[in-house]
Amino acid sequence: MKRNNKPYIISFFLLATLFAGACKKDFLDQKPYTSVPSVDAVNTAPDMQIALTGTYAGLRGYLIYGRTIPVFGDILADNLFVSAANSGRYLSFNSYTIVVDDADISGFWTNSYSTILRANNIINASLNTGDDVKQYKGEAYAIRALVNFNLVRSFGKPYTEDPASPGIPLVVSYDPKALPARNTVEEVYTQILSDLDQAYNSISTYKGTATISKYAALSLSAKVNLYKGDYQKAFTQAKEVITQSGFSLVNRADLVAYWITATPQGAGSKTETLFEVVSDAVNNNGANELAAIFSQQGSAYGDLLTTRSLYELYGNDDVRKKLIVVGVRPKIGGENPAFIVNKYPVVTGDYNDKKVIRLSEVYLIAAEAAYRLGQTSEALNYLNTLVAQRDASLRYTVTGPQLLQDIIKERRKELAFEGDRFYDLNRLKTDIERTSESPTGPIKYGDYRRVLPIPQSEINVNPNVKQNLGYTK
Repeated sequence: MKRNNKPYIISFFLLATLFAGACKKDFLDQKPYTSVPSVDAVNTAPDMQIALTGTYAGLRGYLIYGRTIPVFGDILADNLFVSAANSGRYLSFNSYTIVVDDADISGFWTNSYSTILRANNIINASLNTGDDVKQYKGEAYAIRALVNFNLVRSFGKPYTEDPASPGIPLVVSYDPKALPARNTVEEVYTQILSDLDQAYNSISTYKGTATISKYAALSLSAKVNLYKGDYQKAFTQAKEVITQSGFSLVNRADLVAYWITATPQGAGSKTETLFEVVSDAVNNNGANELAAIFSQQGSAYGDLLTTRSLYELYGNDDVRKKLIVVGVRPKIGGENPAFIVNKYPVVTGDYNDKKVIRLSEVYLIAAEAAYRLGQTSEALNYLNTLVAQRDASLRYTVTGPQLLQDIIKERRKELAFEGDRFYDLNRLKTDIERTSESPTGPIKYGDYRRVLPIPQSEINVNPNVKQNLGYTK
């Protein structure tokens, strides 16, 4: 496997240069903290803790989990569309006219590699002794794996189609002169799963939902193995999380409150959230927070609405239906009725946190993996255990191929607006049935647009990175 390094994140070097120009001369001799080798930046456990805080902050940016990842995964599928009354955001995603110099794409790519760079500074630090150091490095491994997973499933073909196809460049250490080519999808998945194994074996202390725990890492590994098609590993890992982690599903009566709250779970709580990207009243993206792209309140954009097809999947007794509000888009030309996302309702102060992995998804992973292994009763058990905490009137009993379709339908209902639907349809090699609200018809599996374009800005500085087929400069 190639283990390449890369001078990504030109914006960080530029920012550091501009900042230096405004400061006294001796600052010019200092290197930007996020771009220096770990040997220079991380020398003590407190250094490492500070660096790790900065790595989590990288995930919070609106071009990663702060907004982009949840939006990409749903607007490119069949869960969201851009209102007729809009501010101009995500129009190319709505119409499937994404170009190679799209700012959201390049921002996602650049900020993702910036976060990987921060994680690498911790992972490659020469400091290796002490339980705290082991924990910090474990969390950094998990963050690197998570970011690489989102990159490879966006810019590469699904593992289930062609593991030998181009994925993304793997960057595992600091080298500002390297110009790496893209590793294969298989190589990237191997690195991701290796990093998650390191995380699982290194993390010991549970600190709450704002940081990655041992079982959050194992849950992510189960998800990656599901996407890889290694159903036995996915099933084994999901079962361990369900039976050993101490986390529990949020019950029906508490589900709406669970989503409305803007407070992450602390170290003493183990309900449904295994890991979430946290914002608060000080550290947030302001008008670019995820909530603002959905909310119809005040000056929030409110551009993205739920498709009727998704809303109508929920039964009248399904508590998840309350997370979509039927109202009016209060802008000139706005939709009436409008199906408004209410999963992230807090638009000022302590903004809603973004769920990355929840126990409900682990149950769905276990159900799908069990089905594919021929364990129908296990699949039904995991599926119905989750559904019982969502819709008291619903219980699945069918078997055969329809059971798989029911599991996938429940994934759509449970994980709506969390950024997975597009990637699920890709790994399942399923056409995207665009609804009447969207300006395009069905997007067939095999359409080149089912893989995002490599940013042209990346290709301009690194000629070893080749563009995905179908996209032109």
